[in-house]
Amino acid sequence: MNIIHESAMTIARSAGGNPVTATFVVILFVLGIQMISVTVERLIWGERFEHWLDVVILVASMAYAAYVVYACALHNSGR
Repeated sequence: MNIIHESAMTIARSAGGNPVTATFVVILFVLGIQMISVTVERLIWGERFEHWLDVVILVASMAYAAYVVYACALHNSGR
């Protein structure tokens, strides 16, 4: 849990405490992960397919984005 908190605080500090910018950074990370997933699927199986892992990654990224917004609030309050 500490690594999640530290990474969220790092994103909050680098975004200057701006929750919109921090959320955008998380979205870019998720897009990068999805692009890697699509590339691996196409290289191995020759086509892209939908599976349950896509849903898990999206739900986890939404939860992480919410935690990053909380980290921005902590950063702005001086904690």
